[in-house]
Amino acid sequence: MSIYLEHYVTEEGETEKKLSLSSEGFACLTEDLEDLVDKYTGIEDSSFAKCGMIREGIMDLIHEIINKEQD
Repeated sequence: MSIYLEHYVTEEGETEKKLSLSSEGFACLTEDLEDLVDKYTGIEDSSFAKCGMIREGIMDLIHEIINKEQD
């Protein structure tokens, strides 16, 4: 399993069956997206805190792919 994935544990201590991005995975995805936008705009930090909707779409895609593999 990737270091960027984990089974989420709820506040009640229950472990989810499906995989999701870990905190590190979320942070790395955010940084990667911001770097990508900066690369193509040529403006450093141009995308800081502006990639939320893109990140959510990519997270949904990642979760769909990894959890389909488990089924």
